[in-house]
Amino acid sequence: MRRPPVPRLVLYALILTLSVAIVIAASTSTATFGGYNIDWDGTSEFRELADQQSESQIALETTAYERSNTSETTAIILAPEEPYTANDSRRVRAFVRSGGTVVIADDFGSEGNALLSAVGADARFNGTQLLDEREYYQAPSLPVATNVTDSQYTSDVAQLTLNGATAIDANGSTVLATSSRFGYLDRDGTGGLSPGDELSTYPVVTVESVGDGRVIAVSDPSVFINTMLTQPDNEAFATALLETHQQTLLDYSRAGEQPPLSIILLAVRSSVVVQMGLVGVGIGFVWAYGVFGRFTSRSIWGGLLEIVPEPLRDHFPIWLREITSGDEDTPTELIDEDTLLRSLSQRHPEWDETRLRQVMTDVLSERSRTEDDE
Repeated sequence: MRRPPVPRLVLYALILTLSVAIVIAASTSTATFGGYNIDWDGTSEFRELADQQSESQIALETTAYERSNTSETTAIILAPEEPYTANDSRRVRAFVRSGGTVVIADDFGSEGNALLSAVGADARFNGTQLLDEREYYQAPSLPVATNVTDSQYTSDVAQLTLNGATAIDANGSTVLATSSRFGYLDRDGTGGLSPGDELSTYPVVTVESVGDGRVIAVSDPSVFINTMLTQPDNEAFATALLETHQQTLLDYSRAGEQPPLSIILLAVRSSVVVQMGLVGVGIGFVWAYGVFGRFTSRSIWGGLLEIVPEPLRDHFPIWLREITSGDEDTPTELIDEDTLLRSLSQRHPEWDETRLRQVMTDVLSERSRTEDDE
């Protein structure tokens, strides 16, 4: 087979590059805390960790709570951007009360507190930034929670590295982790310690029972983003949360826009109707190929030639003029050398046999190259 010319190779490379770019764009997201966001502020690595540590499922609708085995499932909600409707909240509340565990991580938004209230939890996110000028990662706005209570949710966790966190008003819930005793809430927004600020240990992780289930509040969803997951001991904390139950429900129903390709794949995986529809489409394609497979690019080209006026077709090469839509069942390969030689001799009686055979060889070679290109 002849090697494609350089311009065609360039075209193939361009098509391949564009195809890869389209697939990447359709399967990734730029949403902060997005499970398909591979940048520093996404949670793609946490999503992969959930796949490794449990049977994880991504939920874009709260109806997924109704299909879950509540006693074996932990649902995780990170920084909801939009409010949960009454029906959505009812599903989450029913999930918790029947034995499910839900982790709600938020900081300065209002939707986290609204959901905590809707499910019947007492803890609330304070909404004021937590700073620590003694125990921090790179700056006081990245405080390190150094006081961690041993529990199944904090196994192998000695500290948590936060990034723009708030505190939790426990309101009777059990505190699992707090800031160091040098933590304070920046109530006046100065970004530093003011005379009225109180140094204390402020809760950043709490747990409480609601019905037969549990609600865990985390005052910084950034613990789970790609750039912070590797900081001490955030990954251990995430792993402990994921290992408490066999299944994990990653609730991205209020986490902003999701990539189109991921939405399609999730729809296929979660809907038997869609799966059966795709099977039907596949069968239809197989049937269509069996019926219409004989219509090749050669027969289509022959049909196009029929549109060209005959005087113009007379100037085409003989092998090309033999391709007609009305002769689909007679491939051009059946034209033998004698037929072609006679045709050339009739059109060019002034040519001797040597020249006729040379032209015939050139014509057949051109046909062979064209067929290879197809």
